[in-house]
Amino acid sequence: MRFGLSRLSLLLLFPLFSLTGCEQPQVNFVFSEKTNELVPEAAKPVKEALVRQFGNPFELTQFEGLPTDFGDVEGSVKTVQSSSGDEKLIRFQVEGLQDAYPKLLGLPLEWTSGKGQGQISRIKEYNYETGTIAVDKTADIEPQPGDTFLVECTRLQFGRDLYNRHCMHCHGMSGEGTGPTSRYLNPPPRDFRQGIYKYTSTKPTAKAQNADLERTVKEGIAGTYMPSFKLLTEDEVSAIVNYVVWLSIRGETEKKIVDELFFDYSKEVVAERTSEDGGESREDVMEELKEYMELDFPDTLEFATSSVAEAWEEANMEDAVVVPETPRVPDTPESRERGRKLYLGDKTKCATCHGLQGRGNGTATQDFWTNPATNEKYPNRGLHDIWGNQLPPRDLHRGIYRGGRRPIDVYRRMYSGIKGTPMPAFGGPLSDEELWDLVNYVMSLPYSSK
Repeated sequence: MRFGLSRLSLLLLFPLFSLTGCEQPQVNFVFSEKTNELVPEAAKPVKEALVRQFGNPFELTQFEGLPTDFGDVEGSVKTVQSSSGDEKLIRFQVEGLQDAYPKLLGLPLEWTSGKGQGQISRIKEYNYETGTIAVDKTADIEPQPGDTFLVECTRLQFGRDLYNRHCMHCHGMSGEGTGPTSRYLNPPPRDFRQGIYKYTSTKPTAKAQNADLERTVKEGIAGTYMPSFKLLTEDEVSAIVNYVVWLSIRGETEKKIVDELFFDYSKEVVAERTSEDGGESREDVMEELKEYMELDFPDTLEFATSSVAEAWEEANMEDAVVVPETPRVPDTPESRERGRKLYLGDKTKCATCHGLQGRGNGTATQDFWTNPATNEKYPNRGLHDIWGNQLPPRDLHRGIYRGGRRPIDVYRRMYSGIKGTPMPAFGGPLSDEELWDLVNYVMSLPYSSK
């Protein structure tokens, strides 16, 4: 059965949502396990930096340089309501937000003129019908008619609301893949925080294009519980992907800065360093950490965010896409035979994983493989992806191609491999003609009697 092509998929998932309907998802961004394994003196500034850069699910924050659409809109103060001296909020009617996303609660409002110019207020109330906003009253914030401001992150907020409605139950509030429904799903929902997506149109080392993710949202992933969301508008799909990319950037930033600290300041390492064999005092280690946080951590954070942002920006450039230089070789018996020989040969070793007949039962499925992250053997035989999930090679006779069933989709799977999995990239080792021969052979297998 192909999941993800119709409303039927949503109906199939309904019992799962009903089953977990009473369970309230966590409403905060969660930090990675690795962050929580740092000593508190290291974990605290990491968490504070992430909150400062990205906010929380109810109070999104933006900062310059990210290749995501924050959706800032301009407005101005029309009238200011009088308030008593002990009132903690100040309310004012606004102009210019009529066409903005109507749910602005929690978003940052940057004053661009008036006494508060340059200050950021957080929207505490917003009445779309009356056009009234309330923000905290402070000595620096004294709105006057005509004062102008920007409301930030309206597009991001739109995407967040759609994500929370349609995606969060499986993928989790932070995109960590552990939403309440995830425990019932196999394969498990994707953890977005490494910024790695399996099925892309891009070259082997490039990230996914927004168009790749939009295609996944609209089409679903065949053979999995990822449904199709074709009933959403193009604008809604685009907003969800914009938010998913933002979550990925948040997760990748966290990973990069924690990786810098982990080998010196995890709880385990600090315990070793301050043990009798380690010979260091905790005071000296903490003084070293304090110095790092003051001198080097700001640069580490800046480099992490800028390098992640740059990678996403480059992925959306035209030259990131895999485009065959040679049109598809005609699908003839001769081409399929050439493809079959490649499939069985040492140049690709496809049969090692997918089996001699393409049934997904190659010899690699019987081995105990080593986890490259821990350098330890997996407890189960067979291949695994970078998220630690056991990964049976595809049975090519079933005709289910999770990355799309067009010949160009299969070509790109072979050219770039499947990111985050042991499926290698053959773009380079194989010529275009050879790749097309392999495509013709693989796509013929569902119609083969063998």
